[in-house]
Parts: sequence; C-alpha cells; structure tokens
Amino acid sequence: MSVPVPESLAKSVSARADGRPPVVFLIAGEPSGDGHGAELVNALRRFRPDLRCIGTGGPRMRAAGQEQLFDLTDHAVVGFVEVLKHYPTLRDLFGRLLALAKEEQPDAVVFIDYPGFNLRFAKALRKIKALKATKLVYYISPQVWAWKSGRAKTMAKILDLLLVIFPFEKDWFAERVPKLRTEWVGHPIWDRIQPKGEETGNRIERRVALLPGSREGEIRKHLPILIETARDLMGRHPNLRFVWMSPDLERQRLGQRILLECGGGDIPIESYVGYQLSHLSRCDLALLASGTVSLECACMDVPQIVFYKVNPLTYFIGRMVVKVPYVSMVNVLADREVVPEFIQSDLSPALLSARASELLKDAVQQEEMRKGMRRVVERLGKAGASVRAAEAVLREIGVAPLPVAAEAVAAKSSPPPAGKASLSAPLA
Repeated sequence: MSVPVPESLAKSVSARADGRPPVVFLIAGEPSGDGHGAELVNALRRFRPDLRCIGTGGPRMRAAGQEQLFDLTDHAVVGFVEVLKHYPTLRDLFGRLLALAKEEQPDAVVFIDYPGFNLRFAKALRKIKALKATKLVYYISPQVWAWKSGRAKTMAKILDLLLVIFPFEKDWFAERVPKLRTEWVGHPIWDRIQPKGEETGNRIERRVALLPGSREGEIRKHLPILIETARDLMGRHPNLRFVWMSPDLERQRLGQRILLECGGGDIPIESYVGYQLSHLSRCDLALLASGTVSLECACMDVPQIVFYKVNPLTYFIGRMVVKVPYVSMVNVLADREVVPEFIQSDLSPALLSARASELLKDAVQQEEMRKGMRRVVERLGKAGASVRAAEAVLREIGVAPLPVAAEAVAAKSSPPPAGKASLSAPLA
C-alpha cells in the first residue's frame, strides 16, 4: 500500500534549480545533539536518498550519512569559564565551518541545540550575500525561557523557522516574538524508545546507574564523586552493583583511567558504551548529571537523583541569569521537585549516598517519583519528532520527499504503545 506525500509538500519541486541534489548543512556540538541529529539525518535521507547532509556533528551523525568536516562533539564544553579556555580552538573550527558553508551554498542550515556556537554561526551566515537564499532552521531551541531571554529577538531576526520539542515553547515564542515561525514537533526521545515488557523472576542484586555526563569535563569532575558515592553505598547495601555507560569508546577509556586513579578497582562496576536497553532499563536507580538522560530515565520509569557541578565562577554567573529554580527538565516541566537535585556545594559523596540509600529502601518514595515522572512524560508528545522535523526542513526548501521514501518513513510517526518504555538504541 502506497503512502501519499504529505499535502504540505505535494506541490514542491523535486531538486535544486541547478539540477544538483538538495544540500542540508547540519551543526551539532554535543553528544546528545549528535544523537538527535543522527535521527534527523536518517529521516531526511529516507525521504530523499539523493539529499546530501554535510557540516559537523559527532560519530552518530557521521554513521547516519553526514559528510563531516570534523567532529565538533570532541570539543563540547559547558560554562562561561570553560568556553573561554577553549575559545581559540572553537574560533578556528568556526572559521573552517563558515568557509565550507560559503563553498557549498546549502539549501538549508539546521542548527541542533548548542546555542552559544550556533546562534553566532547563524548571525555570521546572514551577513554572507551568497547565502541569502539559504534557509536557517533551528531544531531543539535554546532554552531562552530559562535564561538569556533576549536571544529570542535575535532568533526572530536571523531564523526562518524554529522547531521546538516542548509544547509550552511554541506559546512562549508566539507571545514574545510572533514574527518567528515556530512549530512544535514533539520530543525526539520517543524516536528511540519502544515498549518494554515487565521483568520476570526475582533479582537478588540491585543495580544503580552512574551517569557523570557525556562531555569530557563533566566526566572528569563528576566521576570521582560517583566512585566515592558507590563505595559508600556498598557499605550500606552489599547486594548493589553499578552500571556505568559512556557515549563512545574514547570517553569510556577516560572513565576507566579515572576509576583506577581513584582506587575504584574493587567496586563492582559494569562498563558499557551507549545507553542500551539491556543496561539502563534494568537499573533500580540512576545517579545522573543533569541533561537529556533525566528525561530518558523518566520515560523508562527509572527513579533518579540529579546532580551537577561547574566552575565556581560559572555557577555564580549562572545564578544571576537563570530564571528557573531547577536544573532537571523533569522538575522544570513539572514545575516542582519530582526528582532530588544536588547542585554545586550541595553535591558530595556523603550527601548523594545518603539520599540514594534512603530512596533504595523506600518503595513508597520510588512509586511517588514514578508517578510524577509519568505525568511529565505524558506531555512530551508522540513518536515521530525526527520525521516531522525532516518534513519541516524539506518544506522550507521546497523539496518533496520521493513517494517510495515517504512510504518507508510513515511507520516512524506512530505513537509508542502505552506501558513502560525502554531504549532501543544508544543515547547520549
């Protein structure tokens, strides 16, 4: 049975005016963005196998078919002080990427999260006459509703289209910058999640996931704290095992070196690359650095404790500009504390271990947390965010998906069945 081309694209042209295949330039600068970018590249290429995806991202976008100038995720940093330390390198990469855009003259540039770099790049592109016809699309909006709200006006001036992943964001932008065309496509987390059946049998051992973050700086700062926390938890709960997952082999090797340096060779830690279904979904609790993984745990019904620590100056500046009281998106979306947070000076192995031990012992607390997380998850939309984003990009550049390709992609837009969910592919 054939699947019709979406009506919004039915009258679009099939290729560029010069006869060349369409070209989409994508930029992702962090492991999480690399994962979402890979899903988008896959959707674009399913719709249009002849389409070229170029630019920069990480290993997953490259594996999906992006022609990469370099791996930008190798340089992922967060914080004011941390960015300053890496400024010369980032400036060089910026220039190389800008030169590529001038040379290729893509039909569209898609910015995936990573606002500090991407918004500057978008402004630079707008100044280039040869790229006047290039459409600028932002996928996964900067969280301007939380801090630096003035960026919204800048975005309205330079972007052609904004694709947001949280439902409240569309209304937020419509109220403040109505001229900025904004579409809610849903959260791409559902594109990697499938229903999971209940575990059978009784497990004697309990597992705690240790998730220090995906950036190198986060691993160096957080993993020693998690190792000491695990050591303390072993004394309280002898039947515990720990699961540590890295986004790639390089970061796994870094973590293994830190483990040995901290004398953690005696701690029972299972180490894996990627957040696979068979690993994270089997955990009873996750200790995690604030990021996308907080929502991933919520989708999988895994109780969690969120933490984060940055340079003191970065934290001081952040406190002055951030407008929301929480760091976990679970708590932000719930507008209350559903999952515990240990931030900056509140983060220590002793405090983290004590709270984790309390939660492991209290089934009532665990269930209350799960109920709160489920209410948040219900607001994330349905599966198919990557497909809807791909459709929006193609619509923006006036290129229709091939009918056969549209049929192959149709299944990606189906919502996930109700019930406990689990990851079907590695996540950052």
